[in-house]
Amino acid sequence: MNNTQRVALVTGGARGIGDAIVVALQRSGSKVYSLDRVPPQASREDVVYLDADVSNEQEVASAFAEIDRAGAGIDTVVHNAGVQRSALCGQMSYEDWSSVLRTHLDGLFLCASQAIPRMIKQGRGGSITGIASTAAFVGLPGRGPYTAAKAGIVGLVRCLAVETAGHRIRVNAVAPGFTRTAIVEDAIANGSLNQDWMLERVPMGRLAEPAEIASAVSFLAGDNALYMTGQTLVVDGGWTTQGINHAPDWLQQPAGSP
Repeated sequence: MNNTQRVALVTGGARGIGDAIVVALQRSGSKVYSLDRVPPQASREDVVYLDADVSNEQEVASAFAEIDRAGAGIDTVVHNAGVQRSALCGQMSYEDWSSVLRTHLDGLFLCASQAIPRMIKQGRGGSITGIASTAAFVGLPGRGPYTAAKAGIVGLVRCLAVETAGHRIRVNAVAPGFTRTAIVEDAIANGSLNQDWMLERVPMGRLAEPAEIASAVSFLAGDNALYMTGQTLVVDGGWTTQGINHAPDWLQQPAGSP
């Protein structure tokens, strides 16, 4: 690794969107560490896979200490790790509620708490990106803790951006819409998600690919976004922008129109 190579940490980097982010950051020239509780589905060459629970303060601290021992510092943190628990309020256990908040929101706080002092000491700035969701902006029945956690990530990103801007540390979020991950594919297969229902609500008429979400993350982490902080990039094929699910024919562009 040369002296100018950036060092990135991706939580939840073992599979799905996280794995795609690992690949994207590698392609941009970063040395990448993945922090996850599960082994990678496909180990990426030169990626260091660390086993840790992002909701555990000591385990997060130990992971950053291991990166310290490599001696190159930390330039980029992407908090992607997450879990999902689905039930209506009044039927969901407090433990399920808490586990989602701990992983998504506490995880970002714990990673940022480790990264920010290191980035300030290094004096070369840095980038922190939280993976939010379109759930931060719309209501999803049965997914109360997930919706609350993702909205919390958007709010925390704004706060951290203001706190760290003077140190050239940029803090942003990416909010994916429906994305074709293994988890989503399994949910479609078992009937807990309906693909037709999802596609009807996405103006672009398809789900996102993980690499498309990763591209937005890589952009925010790179030099082309040096004047962006406190922002949330929504990558959802237009889902959250539409106000009418099924517009009448006279309000739709005819086929073949430019």
